[in-house]
Amino acid sequence: MITALNIEEKRQKGLLKLFSRLKSNRIRVEHRYCDAAAVKCITYEQYRRRVNWNSIDRFVKAQRNHLLCPESLALPAESGYRRFCSTELSERLCENAALTLLDMLRDRRVSVALCDDSGERVGLCRYLLSGCDPLDVVTDVPEVYLDEADRLMEDCGAVLRVHKSTEILAAADLIVAPGRLDTPLPCRKDALILSGAEPTAEQPCTVIWQYSYPLPQKYAEIKPAFLDEMYFASALYVMARAHELGSFGFRLCSDGQVMHTPASLAALFRDSHDVHLDITD
Repeated sequence: MITALNIEEKRQKGLLKLFSRLKSNRIRVEHRYCDAAAVKCITYEQYRRRVNWNSIDRFVKAQRNHLLCPESLALPAESGYRRFCSTELSERLCENAALTLLDMLRDRRVSVALCDDSGERVGLCRYLLSGCDPLDVVTDVPEVYLDEADRLMEDCGAVLRVHKSTEILAAADLIVAPGRLDTPLPCRKDALILSGAEPTAEQPCTVIWQYSYPLPQKYAEIKPAFLDEMYFASALYVMARAHELGSFGFRLCSDGQVMHTPASLAALFRDSHDVHLDITD
């Protein structure tokens, strides 16, 4: 069950304020369903100054520690309420974005590096190598990738180079880093980083970390109006196992300030590397 909460302030000004004081705060609950997704939408109509969280809790119940709500909604710290937050879908869309970009560039001379500390992205290498060769991987578990390197060389003659040091990133044109970046990478200013989460450390180059696409109609019909589409998609992906949402390419992406389409992102990359790359659309 996915539970979403919104608080609608109904307090009025002037004479209407006198009438609003006569009303009690109310709760509306609506259930919506699609495939394996079940959504409970709770709307608290606030006519009086204080929010009665005990009354809300009767409907939230066990979902209090992964509650969907607008980012602007302040949850009381002592209540045990936690806003749902996950980067799982965004990390997958980061991987898709890398494949889309390489397919649009169609130049295997692009120097690509994959950052994967935990060794969770081994399966991505084969797909990245369809658009570049060799592929450099920076990881804390090189033994995982060394086995994959042997398989790739044997299967298709592709070269996977495995490193523990991040120094290799200084030579990369494109860095794929699905996990959150909490330290600066030693990369060039004209490099492009695709990440799956907003970096907590400033990076020397552009970092794309937001991805979006139109929500499929069947899911759009059950989305609470007060939630962002991609935030809701993230909850469906994680909590309702709507894994098809991780198979889409992005329609728009952003570094938190500038929006790009796939075409404009490819153009940005091309313009930054036209000295040593001959990339055609």
